Amino acid sequence: MTDQNNPAGVDIQIKKKTRWPWVAGAAVAVAAVAGGITYAQVSNQDKEFGTTLEVATWSTDIAAENLLSYIAENVAPDHGITIKPVQIDNLIEINRAVDAGNVAGNFFEHQPFLNDAIAANGFELTLAAPTFTWDQATYSDKYDSWDEVPDGAKIALRDDPAGQAIALLDLAEAGQITLKPGKTDLKGLPQLADVESNPKNYEFIQVPIGQLARSLADVDAVVVHISDVYASGLTEEQILDRHPAPVGSEGGLVVSNKHLDDPNVQKLIATFSDPKIAEFLETTDNALIRDTLGPIGATEDSDTPSATS
Repeated sequence: MTDQNNPAGVDIQIKKKTRWPWVAGAAVAVAAVAGGITYAQVSNQDKEFGTTLEVATWSTDIAAENLLSYIAENVAPDHGITIKPVQIDNLIEINRAVDAGNVAGNFFEHQPFLNDAIAANGFELTLAAPTFTWDQATYSDKYDSWDEVPDGAKIALRDDPAGQAIALLDLAEAGQITLKPGKTDLKGLPQLADVESNPKNYEFIQVPIGQLARSLADVDAVVVHISDVYASGLTEEQILDRHPAPVGSEGGLVVSNKHLDDPNVQKLIATFSDPKIAEFLETTDNALIRDTLGPIGATEDSDTPSATS
């Protein structure tokens, strides 16, 4: 079908699978279970943190989890705090836990994704310490280059606004589409209706984040954060193209506005701002981190895979 919100008449085929469960009032559990710990919706907003602070990662982002473990073991002690990593499975509850003061922060999202959470749920949160970038890639089981991808190919991308915007910027960077004026960077948050030209008439399939890896069997290519699908078993050999992460998509530490003046939260922010982290990202032998995350400010012309971020 042709998108009815596309006045330019560009033929963009759009299909949707299950809708992204990212709206206030969506059915969510009263508590999020994280590694055996239950984070009930009980507010600790006014309670100051001690020197041991829990920081949550999303349970499927194992690259960020590995990086958090490095920070906890090698950086936090220099700042006089102890970081206790925890996992939370639900993408709404991981922000709710920070907003309520049940954990000191989370470490899994970039600003556009956080903006969605704030708009939908009224959270008072801040990306206080951008720390890393995610490597971006297009995966395919059928093709090895964009030249091989045929007209009318099915391209899967995330169905949430932030993830969709980054995928479209990746496709534009690869020369596969063009975007309308004002929609050519992450500040414009381009969506499918903002595609100006689609020369190969790709059919875009919008897929929830947790289903992207499985969707590869049903489409010609998937455009995604590598860390979104790494845990599902997709490999380097399936990568058709790597893309530089758009400016503004840096991930890092998110904290509650209500705790910004807490002395130990300030130490936490200083920990995640430590230049030792970027040095580690540049030099690590941990393949999981090296192949999926990169330091902020990495150049696009470096020979290392993480530099494409």
